[in-house]
Amino acid sequence: MKQKISVIIPVYNGAKYLPDCLESLKKQTMKDWVAICVDDGSTDETPRLLDEYAKKDKRFVVVHKKNAGVSAARNDGIKLAKTEYIHFMDADDILDNNYYEEMLKVADDADMVCSGFVSNSKYSSNLTYKKQHLPDTLFGKLFWSQALIKSFVWRYLYKTDFIKKHKLKFDTSLISQEDAIFVLQSFVFVNKLIIVPNVNYHYIFHDTSALNIKDKKHHDKLKKQYKIGKEFRKNYAKNNHVAFLWYFRKLIKILFHN
Repeated sequence: MKQKISVIIPVYNGAKYLPDCLESLKKQTMKDWVAICVDDGSTDETPRLLDEYAKKDKRFVVVHKKNAGVSAARNDGIKLAKTEYIHFMDADDILDNNYYEEMLKVADDADMVCSGFVSNSKYSSNLTYKKQHLPDTLFGKLFWSQALIKSFVWRYLYKTDFIKKHKLKFDTSLISQEDAIFVLQSFVFVNKLIIVPNVNYHYIFHDTSALNIKDKKHHDKLKKQYKIGKEFRKNYAKNNHVAFLWYFRKLIKILFHN
């Protein structure tokens, strides 16, 4: 049976939290998925864990490669995806058990399906939905998704043909903000976007998360790339005549506060 969704999971030294992520997939009420797990040159127990899962469940497909970063790993996953939909998941996060079932219920012919999320991170507040939204303008799509502010790629279920038709790729020069740029570039082309209520992605912020790495050079690089992402989002809003959403983003954030 051909699976419906390719779940692309880049992993680098994620052994501590990886089992929670993979077990979250196994608990999905919608079983027609395949997980493309890209081991990005891990030096911990990640390769062994992934191979064990793949041996027990053929829905787990493992790719071992030399370390090249999260963007390159996701791009490799896109090339391998042969399903109708693609979802990008981080290796230390989890999903509501009915996440894919609820997303597919309304997907129809949408290019992108967007969910809410809950977070334990001080860097991002929750964003959940009680009603379904089907915005028909770029302003509406950006407003309801809050893509200019909460530009996380794991919130979206993508039609695979949509990604490949528009040759969407992650910028391999970035270790931060690469998903924001990918998401907003997607919005340039998206025709139909559906926002799904009552189902959430769970963003888990750990002591091993990129923002918590105690290394000055790493932090300096993150700060520099955050500025790149911020400038990209601001210019994107201006160039697409939705500058209001950027300049009033703090007010909008309050309106959506959960």
